[in-house]
Amino acid sequence: MTAKTNFSFEVFYPERSAITIEQRNETMRKLGPTLQALLAVGDSNAAVVISDSHKGSGNKIVEITTTLDDAALGEVLQKFSSTNDLTVTALE
Repeated sequence: MTAKTNFSFEVFYPERSAITIEQRNETMRKLGPTLQALLAVGDSNAAVVISDSHKGSGNKIVEITTTLDDAALGEVLQKFSSTNDLTVTALE
């Protein structure tokens, strides 16, 4: 049995982002299902929980439980963040 690991990240748009407010809102609204679908490619049992950060609705806390290793999860998050011009920061 492969061990699952829990990861926590803060996801937000940098001030310099050229993404419109409407696009930002849409991306944040679909954040959970989008990440769930991307992770399912490598781990069909991965779980994603999204919550608001104390920094406001433009910042989300993403909690991921997955069997993917750090490198594989990093690839998924890097692709997702660069595609959507988001910043992803690991939380302790």
